[in-house]
Amino acid sequence: MIVYVYPADPYGCGFYRLAFPGRAAREQGHDVRVVMPADREGIGGSVDTRTGRLLPASLTFPPDADVIVLQRVAMTTMGQGIPEMRRRGVAVVVDMDDDLRRIDPNNPAFWGMHQDSGSPLHSAKNALQACLDATLVTVSTPPLLKAYAPHGRGVVLENRVPARYLDVPHRDEATIGWGGSVHSHPTDLNVVGPAVARLVREGVPYWGAGPDYRQHRDDQGLRRALGLAPGEGDVETTGDVGFDDWPAAVATMGVGIAPLADTAFNAAKSWLKPLEYMALGVPWVASPRAEYEKLWRLTGVGRMAKGPGDWYREVGRLVRDRGLRRAQSLVGRAAVVEHGLTYEASAWRWMEAWAHALDLQRGRAGAASKRVTIA
Repeated sequence: MIVYVYPADPYGCGFYRLAFPGRAAREQGHDVRVVMPADREGIGGSVDTRTGRLLPASLTFPPDADVIVLQRVAMTTMGQGIPEMRRRGVAVVVDMDDDLRRIDPNNPAFWGMHQDSGSPLHSAKNALQACLDATLVTVSTPPLLKAYAPHGRGVVLENRVPARYLDVPHRDEATIGWGGSVHSHPTDLNVVGPAVARLVREGVPYWGAGPDYRQHRDDQGLRRALGLAPGEGDVETTGDVGFDDWPAAVATMGVGIAPLADTAFNAAKSWLKPLEYMALGVPWVASPRAEYEKLWRLTGVGRMAKGPGDWYREVGRLVRDRGLRRAQSLVGRAAVVEHGLTYEASAWRWMEAWAHALDLQRGRAGAASKRVTIA
């Protein structure tokens, strides 16, 4: 079985969902070919200038492909190629890691995903249609399976982290950090309430915002979200952090927080943020969203915070107790190994899903009713 994998971008979405598992599978001897956006080749076609639609006869793709894996297919023309690829015998898998229909209107990404405000050539509606047309849909959480695979041809592949994260040195300090951005997460930090501001006023060395490869240098926006006055406390924003530098940057956090507002969009978010913290040795506190609680119950690592009082208490305990931070750091990394939460330990799950797609495409007996492991 020859699998071609096309990540949507060279950032977190593309790497965590497709590039990392694809490369791990290839290293284990499977014929998986990861084609990053900068090296994009193999899929092309012509568009009718009058209608804006793909000309099916012009569609080209790797002739030896058994399975083609795409991601977040929001472009009309790419989506139109899926039925044609399937008609020619290739299994097409579409991967989704966010509910694009429910993006917060305050998030800049909203305007590029809704036809009433953006371009009809690029929309959340197109992404849904691509999933309906695909041989198989893979997603990161159960709510996304319901949203994007109503036809029943879907598999949940929970996020993992590269094994090399476990070897990145962690710098233990009595500091608080958030691997996020007010720009792309406009309401999530609000759930912390005045908790961090209280801790800063009580002498926490600093609040570190980011690192996030999308992080913008928005000191004032961060202060407003935290309830800090201009100039109050030692607030640091990182600006853009390259994806290759991301693990080492996260590992500089003494205590990591993972706040998520209680929204329809966040109900489908994966456990990736606290899992990153664990693998990089960062003790963490998180909002009690479904996937965060699942990781907490599975591993026994981390703390849940339902409201500002919980955030103040749980973050404060870790900031003030070096021994507790050290214990949570060691236990977190051990749990990643124990529960097989790396791509190297889980690449077989992606291969199982892609092989299932090929069985479905070729109509093999029993494929439609076969149960595929939810990873």
